[in-house]
Amino acid sequence: MRIRLDTVSVSSVLLTICLLSLVPSNLKFAGTWNERLIWMTDRVARLNYESSIAFASLALIIIGITVIWTGYQKRSRWSWFIMAIFVWVYFIPVYVLDMFLDIRRVGWPWWPAVVREAMEGRPFPQGAIRALVTLTLMLIALLLPMRAFFGKKSFLPPGD
Repeated sequence: MRIRLDTVSVSSVLLTICLLSLVPSNLKFAGTWNERLIWMTDRVARLNYESSIAFASLALIIIGITVIWTGYQKRSRWSWFIMAIFVWVYFIPVYVLDMFLDIRRVGWPWWPAVVREAMEGRPFPQGAIRALVTLTLMLIALLLPMRAFFGKKSFLPPGD
């Protein structure tokens, strides 16, 4: 088996790493499936929606990885569009939209405080930085192979 080192392969590996980085947190929430109610106080409970959302997220991640390693590797345009939809319609609203809304509300002074709190070991700022790094890697991975998906197709000259 020969491994090609081109923009599509690098993009595929980056997207796969990004998707696999989402699995542990979703597995943690999916593991609460047997607890149907989450008690907020002594008398107030709500349904455990986190487990359902985690299972749906795991299914989307599996679909994304399947698309990457089937159609994306073959440079099918539909697979690039599916991954773009995955990033813009699933990842951004679910993982980073709250952070973008906080940045809009507070402004850029938000950033140094988040970095400082992440260095202190607080989980929310660490998750925020992790999500922003993942988003950055996903966007790079989508933009990197644009020529391979949408450039001119090279035609091989007819052989003997």
